[in-house]
Amino acid sequence: MSTELQQVQKVWDRTRPNSPIYEFLLNEVELYEAEKGVVRARLQVGPRQLNSKRTLHGAFSACVTDWAGGMAIASHGLDSTGVSTDIHVNYLSTATDGDWLEIESRANKVGKSLAFTTVTISKRTEDGLVIVAQGSHTKYVRARQREIGT
Repeated sequence: MSTELQQVQKVWDRTRPNSPIYEFLLNEVELYEAEKGVVRARLQVGPRQLNSKRTLHGAFSACVTDWAGGMAIASHGLDSTGVSTDIHVNYLSTATDGDWLEIESRANKVGKSLAFTTVTISKRTEDGLVIVAQGSHTKYVRARQREIGT
């Protein structure tokens, strides 16, 4: 396991029990890869992630954008991932119960005050990955930074 993945897993393990919405929607998410600025995770869609039409709920995709953006920031060695200042999600397709989602988040810039992230949520199909949603997320991170190993 990489140092970055250990850091991200540590932040997630600390955050999850203190966030009821994450605990409810993302309890089964698996973080499987991280390097500085990039985190990958997967999750099988279940009833908790669905809307009344039995397709992936838009609020779930927004929640993933929030969560995954924070995890990408954590891969930079931060123990706290900041406070949201802006979030935007484009809904491109959908998923249903039983589909597997692949989540890739990137911290495009982690500055002294702000961090800018992008998140892609895709579903696995026989033909490869199909993008379900893409999001961007900005977080205020001032005074929250700590490098790995210090």
